[in-house]
Amino acid sequence: MEGRELHTLKGHSGSVTSISFSPNGKTIASASSDGTIILWNFDLEDLLVRGCDWLRDQKTNPNVSKSDKDLCKHIGTQK
Repeated sequence: MEGRELHTLKGHSGSVTSISFSPNGKTIASASSDGTIILWNFDLEDLLVRGCDWLRDQKTNPNVSKSDKDLCKHIGTQK
């Protein structure tokens, strides 16, 4: 196989035995010999919303600069 590795996904403790892509290409399901299945989310809009939801508490932190507090100003909240 030719090409280069773009990213390594870490999460399984055993060898990955199977992968499958969702029809819209935004989710990858991986199965492992450790008996686990992981759904990997690659929907950029959803990832931005989740990340900004996680950071919203920083808006009340007095040690965070105004510009950093406004990083997610125009990113919606997760439903």
